[in-house]
Amino acid sequence: MYDFYFGTEQQIKNDPKTFLLTIKRMLPRWSNSIPDSEYLAIYDCLNDADLPEHAVIVETGSGASTIVLLYFALLKKGELYTWDTNGSKLFFLRAIITDTLMRFFNNLNLSNHWKYVGYTSISPYAGIPILKEMKKKVSACFFDSEHTWNVLGKEIAYTIEVMADKAVVAIDDGNYNYLVENTAYINMLRKKMNLSEISLEHNEGEPFWKKVEEILRKISKQ
Repeated sequence: MYDFYFGTEQQIKNDPKTFLLTIKRMLPRWSNSIPDSEYLAIYDCLNDADLPEHAVIVETGSGASTIVLLYFALLKKGELYTWDTNGSKLFFLRAIITDTLMRFFNNLNLSNHWKYVGYTSISPYAGIPILKEMKKKVSACFFDSEHTWNVLGKEIAYTIEVMADKAVVAIDDGNYNYLVENTAYINMLRKKMNLSEISLEHNEGEPFWKKVEEILRKISKQ
């Protein structure tokens, strides 16, 4: 379905950002929720980070970000671990990736480089903590799941336990500050059902970016 001509191998090597952006723009809206600018910012962060060979990358939530993250996992002959409770979305992305990225990386086996888990990222038994059992060291991560600190805080904590000495940490909607319930998303759903908005007490704190930065600065001094 997405098996189009994206240029010669050399053209793609010379301009991978255009190649990746072309793939993103073919995605339907439900799997393409981040703007082009954020997508390209992820590319720039990972490209500038000079990831090591066999780098391990973590993603929570899936979508357009999966494509650019997997590109670097394949480029470095590493692994991308994606957690998303929407299994259908993961299978859909796999079909797109097979028709696009894997035509460029046709000497590699997708299953060896992308491990997707259709379950919650914060499960002690099937979430991010399994990377510790597998003795993996994470060189990059992108968090885009529930958008509450109750979940993101645990994702960060679990990832820190398996983080390499040098790593890239990126989060979606870093300006959000919801602690337990993502009321922005809840109120969008309620509005569709002609219900009044809700406002919960003690549900807001510091912005995610600030809390994550404080945690990372603290561990960098240890």
